[in-house]
Amino acid sequence: MEKQKIKKVTVRFSKKLKCEMHETVISQGYGLHGKSKWLAEAIEKFSNQSNYIELVEHGISINQSDLCEVEAFYLKETTLIELKTALLRVREKYPLFEGVQSAFIRACVVYQLMWQFKFPPGRK
Repeated sequence: MEKQKIKKVTVRFSKKLKCEMHETVISQGYGLHGKSKWLAEAIEKFSNQSNYIELVEHGISINQSDLCEVEAFYLKETTLIELKTALLRVREKYPLFEGVQSAFIRACVVYQLMWQFKFPPGRK
């Protein structure tokens, strides 16, 4: 079995969003080194939503001057393919959208945080 390639992806966040993400990642037992796995799950869940293309706008609605924190993630090739496919679909609908990848990833994080708030671990 061939080992999957891993690529580093960096994204700018606001301090608040970065803190909320880290708190959630740690509280869910992923640990500090599990944030890439958490993001991969968020990308999968978000891109499976029928309206994710419209939701990406939430990732850009953040004031650009607030995006002062850089966060690095390491994504497997399968996640990168899923990400690129989703980004192409966003570009098809919004060809002039700038910073699509970062906005998409921020939207995934926001969506995952909202999902966790609505359905916290252990809640049935």
